[in-house]
Amino acid sequence: MKLSDTDLINWLEKQFGIAVVSDDNGHWACVGDGFQTSPMGKQPQDIQTTFWIEKKQWRNSIRASIRAAMKEAK
Repeated sequence: MKLSDTDLINWLEKQFGIAVVSDDNGHWACVGDGFQTSPMGKQPQDIQTTFWIEKKQWRNSIRASIRAAMKEAK
């Protein structure tokens, strides 16, 4: 089934702790393994994040990275 961009974004918005990361070399990954500082309260704040991204997680587009994360989540 072909998913629209809206489908991909709607799925991503329902996830917690997921980041879409670029390696600045044309590759993208949707990841959640790592750690971050905990924000206090409900207002947006500065935080620091670190993610572990395995080589096999990189994709050639944002869309492909989201689809791969969706498949992994099943």
